[in-house]
Amino acid sequence: MPRTGLKRWSGALGYYLFTGLLVSGLAFINQYPLVYSDTGAYLENAFSLSPYDDRPIGYGLIIRAFSWQSTLWPVVIFQGLMASWLLMLLVREVIPDKGRWITVHLFLLALLILSSSLPWYAAQLMADIYTPFVLLIAFLLFRGRLLGPVRETVLWLLLFFFLATHNSHLPMAAVLSGLILVRHLWKTGASALNRFRDQRHFWFRWGTFNLVALGAVGMVSSFNYAAHGRFQLSRAGNVFLVGRLCEPGIVADYMRTACEHGHNPFCAYKDHLPADAGDLLWSPDQFVQKEGLTIGQADSILAPMVGDILSRPEYLARFARSSLTSTFVQLFQWEAGGGLHAYAEDTSPHYSVARKLKDERYRYDHARQQWGYWADWERANRFGGIALLLSVLVLALLWFRPRRPALEKLYSLSYWVVTWVVLNAFVTATFAIVDPRLQSRVMWLLPLCAFLIIVRSGPIKAYLQNGSPEAEKPV
Repeated sequence: MPRTGLKRWSGALGYYLFTGLLVSGLAFINQYPLVYSDTGAYLENAFSLSPYDDRPIGYGLIIRAFSWQSTLWPVVIFQGLMASWLLMLLVREVIPDKGRWITVHLFLLALLILSSSLPWYAAQLMADIYTPFVLLIAFLLFRGRLLGPVRETVLWLLLFFFLATHNSHLPMAAVLSGLILVRHLWKTGASALNRFRDQRHFWFRWGTFNLVALGAVGMVSSFNYAAHGRFQLSRAGNVFLVGRLCEPGIVADYMRTACEHGHNPFCAYKDHLPADAGDLLWSPDQFVQKEGLTIGQADSILAPMVGDILSRPEYLARFARSSLTSTFVQLFQWEAGGGLHAYAEDTSPHYSVARKLKDERYRYDHARQQWGYWADWERANRFGGIALLLSVLVLALLWFRPRRPALEKLYSLSYWVVTWVVLNAFVTATFAIVDPRLQSRVMWLLPLCAFLIIVRSGPIKAYLQNGSPEAEKPV
């Protein structure tokens, strides 16, 4: 007897809840969701609905919606469930045999849980888990053919909020949108704009994607206006940029002459500039902390200097070279688990949990993270490094062997994934810092892609054949 619609939907929800719990299982092993030094800022955003200078409001809204302002467990459960659901939608698109969807999905989850950074971020109260989600949603919306109106509507809604969870998402999405447009025009020829009616499927999605991104910009800027009186996307960009410009010595060279007759308070630090971009914000003997400034106040003070530096071709060229080098270095930062040490009473995460979620303070204080359980995460990362290396080799086999028409959607997926990984490295290394946690958040997309290629291509022996028809049959 066929299942009714209600039974089918409840069964699917149960399946995704079960597999989502597996994805976010490190939170349960830890006995409380994993926290990072920035977790406290996101919790304050969620309860006050007033964004911090260096944090957009998106993740705070998600925490508020799923924590019910009483417990943080539903947040990590939601993150695991989202990962499982999005991966199943992807499996549905690239695996033609419907009867194998659940099997492939479960094996894929097992691989990612055991050998990638996915479970570390899904179990953590940080916005980084949503960076790969944005890519998966965008790919499904542009390339998916089995979504249906309900799933597609939900994906557009999720995209709106997920874009607003991290400052890096919007510039990355803008570049991705431009690349999608260039690819479409190149593929369809110069007459693409003249055949709008024949290509309305693409133009609708591309236009909607940009409208959703602009909507996310508007929402983040509106919250900043309500809290700080200025309609702007971020109140920390100039601070991060000055810190970044200190690394290649650009700020030092600029201040030797600019501070001779200048009155910028930052000139007092011209002989004591930070060697690392992050130190400008967080070091107690650097400008922001020592002057007792908020990041927003420091941003306003440093804005004229940033504008002057970037208007000079010689400094802009040096910054471009430094950005290229830093991007390349960032691409090799793949270790997950950094920063998951104990956060005791004098830290931001502890303060926010103790003040806002008093019933959870005991569980927070007695979580394994608070007694250094995750200090030895290097061992797990060795296995993850091997998985990443093998994933890159699989991608190379796909790209540099004769093209297989049966794998067309996997070619597309691999291009999207690699583009997103590079974009993430460029944006974070150029405008923030080179840091493993900022890059490892997207690196699990590579073993995801490699696994689907192997499953779709058949046994490795057949896959290595010279494009024979047998090699293209799915297992």
